[in-house]
Amino acid sequence: MQNSPKNFYKKLLGRIGENKSVAYLKKKGYKIIERNYRTLFGEADIIAKSGEYIVFVEVKTRSSNNYGSGKEAVDYRKQEKYKIVASEYLKYK
Repeated sequence: MQNSPKNFYKKLLGRIGENKSVAYLKKKGYKIIERNYRTLFGEADIIAKSGEYIVFVEVKTRSSNNYGSGKEAVDYRKQEKYKIVASEYLKYK
């Protein structure tokens, strides 16, 4: 099941969304530091820097809004997980 066509499509769609997000961030002057940064607590899709700020980006690519928007998919629990991932990154980098 892990290599099913549906999973392949989801991974491809996610990769396309991440690539578009990286292109957008670069166009806005951000420097991409990391992609798919993993810790024991979770993953940050993109870590970028603009001036003195480091931003942690969660990319949610959707082919439709049938199951809600990308924004709706980043709930409180996901935000809390991102805080932990960000803290881990800043602790060791």
